[in-house]
Amino acid sequence: MKVERDSPGKASATTTETLTATVEAIDLATRSITLSSPDGLAGTFEVDPQVKRLNEIAVGDRVEVVYRHGLFLAMQEPGASDVAPELSAVAVKAGKDQKPGGGAVADVRATVVVDSIDPKTRIVTLKGPAGGLHRVEAGPSVKLERLKVGDKIVATYTEAVAVSVKPAKKD
Repeated sequence: MKVERDSPGKASATTTETLTATVEAIDLATRSITLSSPDGLAGTFEVDPQVKRLNEIAVGDRVEVVYRHGLFLAMQEPGASDVAPELSAVAVKAGKDQKPGGGAVADVRATVVVDSIDPKTRIVTLKGPAGGLHRVEAGPSVKLERLKVGDKIVATYTEAVAVSVKPAKKD
């Protein structure tokens, strides 16, 4: 995880994971696909109806999945109105002249409240607008001594995933 201190009162963290898996089975009727990774992980997943060219993926194809998620936090100015939860999402798909693939990005932004701080483990628990609790680990550059229970923070959480199909490996 990459953690950065952007400027006073702001911090962000991002993680990117890449997985290459082999298509072990595909069921067009149920829109499910079974993937296995080189380290032995396997799973069957439902494919969203927005994926239009599922029939072009075959057993033996290699699929590369890139998953990235991040969190950006900024102290909310005292007296500022809370940011109501906002959601935005965008999806793209590969062109007709390309192998099947696509990607999606979703952002959620809202005011959260510091519920608890554990300075020893550097875990900060944030309470979301609906009352749910979310634990985050503060990076080493975050000055926890300046944070207190009850502080309001504008949080933006982002998830992005990209999937591409590579040619089947030759035997």
